[in-house]
Amino acid sequence: MTADGPPAEFDLASGFSEELSSAPADDRVYRVALQLYEPAGVSEIAERASCAPDTARRHLKRLADIGVLTARSETPLAYERNESYFEWRRRNRLASLSSTELRDKLADLTTRERAFRDRFEADSPADVNALDHADFDGVEDVWAELSEWRTVRQRIRRLEAVRRRRADGPSTEGNTA
Repeated sequence: MTADGPPAEFDLASGFSEELSSAPADDRVYRVALQLYEPAGVSEIAERASCAPDTARRHLKRLADIGVLTARSETPLAYERNESYFEWRRRNRLASLSSTELRDKLADLTTRERAFRDRFEADSPADVNALDHADFDGVEDVWAELSEWRTVRQRIRRLEAVRRRRADGPSTEGNTA
């Protein structure tokens, strides 16, 4: 951050905004759709994607038809991300890893998970009171560590699911559906 200018994050956001505004309407709607963690109406999405509501509606319907979005209400029509679709995509990408890569990633994550257990003397991040491990000024660092621990556990579960599916038999290996 400069003394007179905005922080660096603003530059990144402005670059993203410029890139988004120069993209075709279907791409703009798709990019906005990827950020719909809460239901949003067609008009709001159209405004964020800088397109007409009818254009947004057409692309949103297509995205809902292929599973990227879920329609959350009919009146008014509102959509949000379909997290099941994104979880399927993550697992699908992991399925392309070799058995060695899968095993190495699992070993690395398991080691990291064990380090978190030792660090906090708990079996899960939900069992940890952040204030027991830091004073008020350092509690955000502990929350960040607990968030990372949750992420590590989620990745382990995802890799385990891929490993189990692969172990079910050679006919399922490479099956991305």
